Amino acid sequence: MRSALLFLFLFLLLPVYNVSGQYYETGQDPSSLKWMQIKTDRFTVIYPEKYGTGGKAFAESLDQAYSKLITLFPEKKFKIPVVIHSLTTQSNGYVAWAPKRMEIYPTPEQNTIPLDPNKQLATHELAHVFQMEALNTGFTKALSVVLGEQITGVISTLIPLWFFEGDAVFAETVLTGSGRGRNPSFQKQLKAIAVEDGKYYKYDKSISGSYRDFVPDHYQSGFQMVAWSLVKYDPQIWNSALKFTGDQPFTLNPVNISLSRSAGLKKEKLYRETFDTLKAIWTKEISENNSMTYEPVNPPKQGKYINYYSPVVAGTDSIIAIKTSLASPSSFVLITSSGKSEKRIHIPGQMYPWLISYAKGKLVWVESQSDPRWENRNYSVIKLMDLHKHKTIKLSRKSRYLSASISPDGRQIAAVENTSGNINSIVFIDAGTGTVLQSVPSPDNAFLQRPQWAEDGKKVTVISLTEAGEGIMSYTLSDKRWENLILPGNDDLQSSFLRNDSLFFISSQSGTDNIYLLTPDKNIRSITNSRFGASDLFLKGEKVLFSDYSSEGNSVCLTKLSPAQESVYNSSPSFLINRIDTKQQPDETIPGDKYSPVPYRKWQHLFRFHSWMPFYADLEEVKSDPASVRPGVMVMTQNSLSTLISTIGYEYSKEKNNVFHTRVAWKGWYPVIESQLDYGDDPQIFKTGESVGDPSDIQSGIRFTNTISVPLQFSSGRFSEFLMPSFSSEYNNKYIYIKEEGTYDYGQTILSGRVYFSNYHRSAMRDIYPRWAQTFDLNYSFAPFDKSIYGTDISLKTSFYFPGIFPNNGIKLRLEKEKQDAAKYLFGNRISFPRGYNEIISKDIGFVSVDYVTPLVYPDFNIASLLYLKRIRTGLFYDYASGTGNYHYNQSASGTGSFSYHNYTETFKSFGFELLADFYVLRIPFMISGGLQAAWKNIDEKPSLELLLNIDLFGMTLGKNKL
Repeated sequence: MRSALLFLFLFLLLPVYNVSGQYYETGQDPSSLKWMQIKTDRFTVIYPEKYGTGGKAFAESLDQAYSKLITLFPEKKFKIPVVIHSLTTQSNGYVAWAPKRMEIYPTPEQNTIPLDPNKQLATHELAHVFQMEALNTGFTKALSVVLGEQITGVISTLIPLWFFEGDAVFAETVLTGSGRGRNPSFQKQLKAIAVEDGKYYKYDKSISGSYRDFVPDHYQSGFQMVAWSLVKYDPQIWNSALKFTGDQPFTLNPVNISLSRSAGLKKEKLYRETFDTLKAIWTKEISENNSMTYEPVNPPKQGKYINYYSPVVAGTDSIIAIKTSLASPSSFVLITSSGKSEKRIHIPGQMYPWLISYAKGKLVWVESQSDPRWENRNYSVIKLMDLHKHKTIKLSRKSRYLSASISPDGRQIAAVENTSGNINSIVFIDAGTGTVLQSVPSPDNAFLQRPQWAEDGKKVTVISLTEAGEGIMSYTLSDKRWENLILPGNDDLQSSFLRNDSLFFISSQSGTDNIYLLTPDKNIRSITNSRFGASDLFLKGEKVLFSDYSSEGNSVCLTKLSPAQESVYNSSPSFLINRIDTKQQPDETIPGDKYSPVPYRKWQHLFRFHSWMPFYADLEEVKSDPASVRPGVMVMTQNSLSTLISTIGYEYSKEKNNVFHTRVAWKGWYPVIESQLDYGDDPQIFKTGESVGDPSDIQSGIRFTNTISVPLQFSSGRFSEFLMPSFSSEYNNKYIYIKEEGTYDYGQTILSGRVYFSNYHRSAMRDIYPRWAQTFDLNYSFAPFDKSIYGTDISLKTSFYFPGIFPNNGIKLRLEKEKQDAAKYLFGNRISFPRGYNEIISKDIGFVSVDYVTPLVYPDFNIASLLYLKRIRTGLFYDYASGTGNYHYNQSASGTGSFSYHNYTETFKSFGFELLADFYVLRIPFMISGGLQAAWKNIDEKPSLELLLNIDLFGMTLGKNKL
């Protein structure tokens, strides 16, 4: 009975949060885009017209993936929209439920595996569709009649995220002959922890993460667990678990019940089995391969998890690398190798992968840059730092350069480019002016990665990716000629460097990423024999500089070129997938005329009803009063491009009125237009204490609000800015008694203007507050048609964030001011009052507050499956306000209340602390922050106590990459 009640609570709670949050949306594409669509039996592929044949190619990949996935999953009939966002420079994909759709970001990344990106995206994301459709059975299917698509998303929270992503990685691996499950870099983080630390983390820490230690993501651990369970147990073990969960979600832990019935397992036991097995396999492998440990040249890490990426030699004893950690934002550091010391020289903006290039005192890299308005369009720009002049400039604007390398003489930059129409080229750019000197299309439109100048500056090598896999090509500038150095194949290739016709490169051919040398006579010799994986090759003379991985992260290491060992081609990679019979099916041959693109008219697809609820709830009311859920009905709609999002609701109110609610947000244009209409409740009647009767003819209550805003996002290196000007009008048909006229004023309109601005510095994972940030929120309200009732209200709220005394501590300073020129009634105050004060409205008030927050401990402590405690933190605060013309609300013992007016200046102050914990309950994948706030007005008074609770909930999404 308790399980059933808990399930009912979660079942009611999660949709309410999702509805208010307008479900999950990834943003919008530019309104000027023209769209095409291809309809098949199972998919509607929607893509920008400028993407050309890319839409057809992806539709074909989906059908081919479907024909293979039905060998792993029960075949299901479904129809799902697939939206391709080709204006981004990221590679990713999502499957979202409520409304259900697949969203694809097709630009291949610079750290790809040797697998066609369309094939990987289609297989991985379609596996998620099969998983979700498998849940739509039995009890869940019956509930979907009552609740629509959202219930499948709610039920999916009973399935661990590691299964969803691990199973999809398994599908992309077993069905393609490549995939991340065969990639050494995909398992090296787990491998290092298991072998070096001798044991692995507890299950709860593995699935919920840690602020204290680095925990590999659920893609990696999930794949290993899924693969091991299919090696040792029934191949249908997970299909049975999905079906049982859909049939009987009210059991609350249906996965464990199903695993117990199928194999005598529980999730935690499977986790231990998997990593006990892998630890033994990996330890034996490293011992038999005589793997080496390389001496780091970076400063000692003292047990902390720190990564150094892309090291480059910048002087006789100087190395520049990218440093990342849990405690600090990513930065460029200058390492003095002899003294093993370092200093930070730059904090870059958003960049991936972590690649830098250096020559003649110049450092070059690529950063992502957002479009001001459209989330689904961004750019990759080239940045150059002159170390001699201590100056950083942006060499390109609104470009799509994915990685860049500077020539040995420092005069040219070679960058790989992928256009929004999926045309791939290598581009040569003047390093001084940013002028494009030459653009060379890649052979057969192969996707290009990681350009690198040869030592003599006459050639550039790139890693190529085609349907045949990854290879290495060179381009000779003098005769404009491409040459294949390593033919495409299934080995994962990373860095390359050409010196005197000898090619140095990193390959996964041995089962571990290592550096190899291809000599002019076509012999291959190994340069490194890393335990867990080498990356980021850089040569200087006879020294080979690279990053070597361990359980403490990447370290900068050096080795010499000679003597070189023989190749280890014949070593056996230790991948669990090798123990599974992977009979490859050829790709389905699909007639070319099957895919007929036609225009996608946005105006014809404005509404897409996806979910509904047999009750009405307003989240803001539910937060303060969980019992405020009312009888009624709600219907939600969100179209496939997320340009129109709306809810329609009916409520039978506690006053026994029939109340209708509608909310509409139009995001398809540059300005965002939002409207809300509430109709049918009792209107408010204000008599200002006069003994007069109610109006003779009382109309149903109406509240009609309209807002137009322009949300703008900017990124400028380490800082990100957000600017949103907005204007709103609110009509409310209140009845307000005008004593001088002896009548009621019916209906008032309030107009408001607002400008909000924020500027945030990049933060580290452990930071509670931003390192440096500023926010400004200016509001002005007036009632032009009701000046005798309402005056004007102007307010300014600001906040400033600073680093604290110790790492990851933070300081927040708030300065706020509000002034109202009152008529008969005041607006409610927008600015804050000191904590512990309630029910006060002030005409003229200023507020100042200081908070200091600090983490106390990262316990990583769990109580069985009930609770996982990730962090305990605290904060001290002091609030002060001074106001003139204050209305205090006084409530009598009988429950009635009245306002008392103080026409003089009063001060309000409080101080206290907050004690908060970040934790997970019942292994549900939403972190909860909760705790206690105590505020004292005077040291000799009892404190005002308040419980604090925040749950970070989003709609159900499953993706190819972690974000």
